[in-house]
Amino acid sequence: MKRIHLIIYIWLSLAAVAGAQVKRVINPAIDYSRSPQRYCIGGITVSGVDNYDESLLIGLSGLSVGQVVDIPGEEITMAVKRYWKNGLFSNVAISVDSIVADSAYLHIELTKRPRISQINYIGVKKSEKEDLEQRIGLVKDNQVTPNMIDRAKILGARYYEDKGYKNAVINIIQREDAGAPDKVILDINVEKKDKVKINHIYITGNNNLTEKKIKGGLVRKGVLKKIHEKKNIGSWFRSKKFIESKYKEAKENLVAKYAELGYRDAVILSD
Repeated sequence: MKRIHLIIYIWLSLAAVAGAQVKRVINPAIDYSRSPQRYCIGGITVSGVDNYDESLLIGLSGLSVGQVVDIPGEEITMAVKRYWKNGLFSNVAISVDSIVADSAYLHIELTKRPRISQINYIGVKKSEKEDLEQRIGLVKDNQVTPNMIDRAKILGARYYEDKGYKNAVINIIQREDAGAPDKVILDINVEKKDKVKINHIYITGNNNLTEKKIKGGLVRKGVLKKIHEKKNIGSWFRSKKFIESKYKEAKENLVAKYAELGYRDAVILSD
């Protein structure tokens, strides 16, 4: 009988010691001012994103259970960067959920970027809308990113610049869609302002070509070809819109004409 008591006592004592050795520290404070400590990843959980396979989301991090990492350290930093590079998420945070002995259990909190539920064009003619849609590339149900919005503004401004609206302003407002969670409505506001037109073209330092050869007349086009001034009679029935690309082409044509006449070192000093 005494022997049985002794065995039970020893077994209980060993269990108590084992329990003390595997103490779990919940939400440990990570001191970033101190040297990193090495841990084996004991587990990884993900939250904040529905309708995605958890193993796929974990795989995007580049981290895996059993991997030895420094906390804080480069491996965790690189995992966060991988999520940002993926472009699907607007917020990424990786924290240590708990520590058991030399094992760290990680938690990844993600916020996915919203999708576009509706696009409203304000200040845009019906005839322009389809062309503008194709140019800026914003499409319903696509996820929206800051880079996409910035790119759409630039492409929209170029579209109107090609039409002579050099000072057009494109504003894109993003607002939550109350009827569709995780989706947003985009309001694209266009302020075209007045067209920029060429009133007069002044050329100085030109001693080898007549002004008519450069600017053209009623019948024959000049060297500048696609840019025309309001004060020139020969431009009455031609567009006087200032378009940057055509202006650049006109300057190249003028230099090429001088080179054709033998002035191969001719340059436009300023404009």
